[in-house]
Amino acid sequence: MITLAQITGFDDHVLFYLSCVFATVVGAIAGATASTRVRMDLFGIIVCGTIASLGGGTVRDILLSGTLQPDGTPVRIYWVTESDVQFLYMALITSLVVFYVTRYIGMPKGTIRVADAFSMAFFTMLGAAKAQMLGCPELVCICMGVCTGVAGGILRDVVTGNVPYVFRSREIYASAAFTGCLVFIGLQYLGCSVDISYIIGTVVVFATRMAAVYFNWSLPSYRPLFETVDSEKN
Repeated sequence: MITLAQITGFDDHVLFYLSCVFATVVGAIAGATASTRVRMDLFGIIVCGTIASLGGGTVRDILLSGTLQPDGTPVRIYWVTESDVQFLYMALITSLVVFYVTRYIGMPKGTIRVADAFSMAFFTMLGAAKAQMLGCPELVCICMGVCTGVAGGILRDVVTGNVPYVFRSREIYASAAFTGCLVFIGLQYLGCSVDISYIIGTVVVFATRMAAVYFNWSLPSYRPLFETVDSEKN
């Protein structure tokens, strides 16, 4: 069974690399599309798409900064390195393409939610897997997975002036990422390989998020212990 301790870098692992490419592209699509809805200009759309695409991994690497990688070097923000600056180019180019496409062709309804769900699913697993590769405790791996999955969406929504999905009372968002991370860690305890656990965890995050959107699932929300009564209405 392959363990993350045997992986020296995500670029050397085909599954992780392709996941990062796909997540980067769909994250930029979600961010750029959201910015077109509020009529940003070209610069705003590119910035928003790039922030949405790279934001989660950036926050993760900041939190993990100082942790040593398998080659003995400390963790750095991934897209600023010479080998991984390609992801910055991907985010910029995707955002630019979305800008020109949306000028002539309207994006289908639900594009943001579907692209965001894909991005969150893959980035969540990448965050959890990277933390595990660095030897972090299981709880930290779960936290890094959730953080990586939702941070980009939070930044996108803040920039476009919307309440982030993760803070909306009737949205199962971070809970989907948390569930996928538990599955990812749990399956490895049961003897599954990293690859199989990763794939199943990704599917769980995406399926949970989309099922919540389709069936309007939500977690219990706040209710005051004592309801306020307007005396003028009595």
